[in-house]
Amino acid sequence: MTDIHAENDWSSQFEITQEDLNRVAEGLERDEAPQELKEIALRILRARTKQGSEGSSEQAESILSKHGERILIRLAEKLQSDPRFTGLEGQWFLTDKLPHLEGDALRRVHLLWLQNPSSPVDEILSIVTESGSTDRTLWRMALHSALSQAPERFENMGTLAYPQWKSRLPELEQAEVTHYAYDPQTYEVLCRPGQRLSQKKAKRLQELNLYMHVVTFAE
Repeated sequence: MTDIHAENDWSSQFEITQEDLNRVAEGLERDEAPQELKEIALRILRARTKQGSEGSSEQAESILSKHGERILIRLAEKLQSDPRFTGLEGQWFLTDKLPHLEGDALRRVHLLWLQNPSSPVDEILSIVTESGSTDRTLWRMALHSALSQAPERFENMGTLAYPQWKSRLPELEQAEVTHYAYDPQTYEVLCRPGQRLSQKKAKRLQELNLYMHVVTFAE
């Protein structure tokens, strides 16, 4: 393991280990609220500086002050790649401790963002949170986690830390027709409920801006 007191080792070799991540998970399991990335890093550093020994907190603070940017970047990368953790706007929590969003709720979110792409997250939360729930931070993280796990339906136009979500339309092979539609120029019936679309018909529906109104994801 890297010598925590060696300056060169800290600047060039320090890595977040699986042991570190396991320790983070154990700490978050005890926490009732999401934690800032800096606090998580300090917990790791305190453990590396002989947890509980005199001056370990001061040593951890000193190391983070000198090498904080490198440590925090590496820590964020490791947390992002581990499904046990969900991060949002600089805070992290255990995914399994977040509220659960049902499939019906996500389908309502998908439809709402299709109909009104500019709907703010707080408006979206109002259709997925439990009645009387006041912990908006956890619900925001839960929504972010759920959307991240449905890339065929939702696309993040922002960053992992500060996402900006939008609903995606089903690709042709995923689309199932829910309504009739006809071509206003030729009066040809382009689709009927329950059928699968041909590429030609799907393209024409898109040209007429009807595609989003007549298809859904095939279950």
